Amino acid sequence: SGVFFHEVLGHRLEGHRQDREDEGQTFADHLGREILPTFLTVVDDPTMTRLAKVPLNGAYSFDDEGVASSRVTLVDRGVLRGFLMGRRPVKGFKASNGHGRAQGIEVPVARMGNLVVEASERLSDAELKSRLLKEVRRQGRPFGIIVRDMWGGSTNTSSYGYQAFKGEARLVVRVDAKTGEETLVRGVDVVGTPLASLGQIMAVGTSLDVFNGYCGAESGMVPVSSVAPPVLIRSLELQRTTTERSRAPILEAPTHDRTRSK
Repeated sequence: SGVFFHEVLGHRLEGHRQDREDEGQTFADHLGREILPTFLTVVDDPTMTRLAKVPLNGAYSFDDEGVASSRVTLVDRGVLRGFLMGRRPVKGFKASNGHGRAQGIEVPVARMGNLVVEASERLSDAELKSRLLKEVRRQGRPFGIIVRDMWGGSTNTSSYGYQAFKGEARLVVRVDAKTGEETLVRGVDVVGTPLASLGQIMAVGTSLDVFNGYCGAESGMVPVSSVAPPVLIRSLELQRTTTERSRAPILEAPTHDRTRSK
């Protein structure tokens, strides 16, 4: 779910995207408005170096514009309160909050560090699955889907392209509506549009998982982390992944000659 929030929400709350004509400005006019369920709060905190025993990839003391990093509350109990800011001002936000980042000699822009999703209401794993099955049966569907792991994703924030995202799933299971039995599913990605997808969040779980990786945008690749609980979403689209078209090797693998090791 950390990848989900990074792609669906995080990139669209980067300050320089709020007034550029080539940007979709998804949340530019949403300040003070509810964009998530009231039990969710979202912050970006590069001052966090680890969660429990897990190091956080997006930690740093100063950004690439020389500004000290700081914890920024983006969404407070469902209501949008701010944006990630570098030294470039936007309407209503005239100062950096330590999120101007870049790779090497690229020009810094506002970027995520450690995106953290906090919740005031949580369900156990068993309760979350029970709610999933209840919703699947209410919709009259034969099964639900659990995405247990995503290794990366992408999103389009430009005004020219479609306001959409894709999460590249690594482990997905199908849950039978009648029995709750889980079956492995192969070759699917999670896709959708931001406002519609965020509006479908029903509940979150108790655990917190960390996604550590690198994020690519206008200012290059920067290390990032996303910390989030499991999320129950009422409806989300899946699509088939790109098919691997590589061929099997023509020759057999060489065998180890055991006589030489004696």
